[in-house]
Amino acid sequence: MGIRYEKDTILNWINEMGKFLRLLVGKWEGLQETAEAVNIDTGYLDFFNEERAFFLNLSDAEVIDYSKSLEQEQIRPLAQLLMYDGLINQDNGLLLKAKALFEHHMQQTGSFSFEDYGFLQQIDKNVR
Repeated sequence: MGIRYEKDTILNWINEMGKFLRLLVGKWEGLQETAEAVNIDTGYLDFFNEERAFFLNLSDAEVIDYSKSLEQEQIRPLAQLLMYDGLINQDNGLLLKAKALFEHHMQQTGSFSFEDYGFLQQIDKNVR
């Protein structure tokens, strides 16, 4: 019974995080006028129980250490949140943290994802 509850909880979390990320993508792509307003700060607090400032103040290595406290399914969404926050706010620090987290996640899981490589290209293209 407990296992099913935990599985359902993480699935619900993933669904809600996916909705939030779609809003961020819309904002970044300039579709904000048709999408509902999104506040990036609430994404950090609602999904990771930390203020945005917490992540701004972490080094790349500390973000990776923080990710070890998360479920594996939460790491990519955190990297995406950092990436879109960095893209929208033109923040190289957040982009580099996202890049480090994507690379760490791929290395740890041994996963290959064209989408993740696309994200890494997008980060490299926007780091100034």
